[in-house]
Amino acid sequence: MHTKTSKAERAALRADLAATRRVMVRSLLVELLPRLGRSELTLAQVAVLFSLSDGEERRVSEVAATLGRSPSATSRLLDLLVRRGLLARREDPEDRRSRRIALAAPGRRLVASIMDRRTDAQLELMEALSAEERATVLAGMRLLAEAAGRTEARGGRR
Repeated sequence: MHTKTSKAERAALRADLAATRRVMVRSLLVELLPRLGRSELTLAQVAVLFSLSDGEERRVSEVAATLGRSPSATSRLLDLLVRRGLLARREDPEDRRSRRIALAAPGRRLVASIMDRRTDAQLELMEALSAEERATVLAGMRLLAEAAGRTEARGGRR
């Protein structure tokens, strides 16, 4: 059973997470920027890849809703990623007018490499901790991973 986070706890967590993410995101972006530059991927295209990183197929309209973009703009964005081999598209068996989109193997590898870099940045931060502090952080990360699993199982952010 979980309890609601108080405003004071939320403010403290927000400050601590922001401090941690500032270092991790800076490290990630510095590493990622050259890769994205070479591949000519935009932030919107990377967002599409991550929105499909759970391995589920989605209709174009579902991707559009997730990104907050129009279906036509999303369709053009997806077309580029399909042409680059990062996404696979197939006809929806339930509605032949609709298409289903999923990550192709190169797209899965790209997302995995970005996530690996983000994990490496966090592990680098943890090197500054004592063994006892790392164990505490690891226990907390396991709890967060379990909460993330429950959140995804409910199909939402909360």
